[in-house]
Amino acid sequence: MFYEKIYPRNHSTSTDGMTCLLAGFVAGVAVGAAVGVLLAPKKGEDTRRLIKDQAEETRDQVVKAVNGVTARFEKKAPQEEEAA
Repeated sequence: MFYEKIYPRNHSTSTDGMTCLLAGFVAGVAVGAAVGVLLAPKKGEDTRRLIKDQAEETRDQVVKAVNGVTARFEKKAPQEEEAA
């Protein structure tokens, strides 16, 4: 078939295939980033502020959840020690 001329089946080493895969991945990331920047609906400053605000909100939610879990374990720990 015609694609076998471009992508032959017999690779000399398996690292050749991995190199091609990595190069394709890097190229895809670069193209995706470029398209994202060109088609962004907001200015960069606005986008950075939005990302920062969302990151801070997510951090606060994670801290709150971790504190809640920690508090539950601290309440159970003395009860288990007394039972033992």
